[in-house]
Amino acid sequence: MQKLLLAFGLAGCGGAALADIIETPGAALMSCNYTVECLDEEACTFAQFGHDVDLPKQMPGEAELVLGTGPATGTAQVVNGVLVIFAHDGNGSYLLSQTPDGLAKLSVQFADPLTVVTYHGECVVTG
Repeated sequence: MQKLLLAFGLAGCGGAALADIIETPGAALMSCNYTVECLDEEACTFAQFGHDVDLPKQMPGEAELVLGTGPATGTAQVVNGVLVIFAHDGNGSYLLSQTPDGLAKLSVQFADPLTVVTYHGECVVTG
C-alpha cells in the first residue's frame, strides 16, 4: 500500500471512520489525518500530519502505527465504543483514541527531552 509523506516528518494518509467497522473481520488498514497540533503547554497550531494504522483482524489484538520514522507496535481494543491503540517505538509512546464517528486524538510522549504532543483529527478504515 502506498503512503503519502506529509510535511513535519512523521508520514501517512488522511481520512475518518467508525469503530464498529474496525471490529469487522478482515478490516486491516486505517488512515489518520490531523489538522491540529498541541505541544506541551503551548497553544495549539495548525498541523498537516498523518499516518496509517495496521489493525488486527479481531479486537483486541496487535496493531502497528505506520509512521515516517518507522513502525510503532502495540495493541488495539474497543473500550466503550472507542477504538484505543497503545503503541511504542524507539522514539516514544503513542496513545491513539478514535470515536465511532471518526474523530481521533493521538498523544505522543517523548522521553528525551520529556515532551508531549497531541494531534487532533480524523481516521478512516481504508481496507
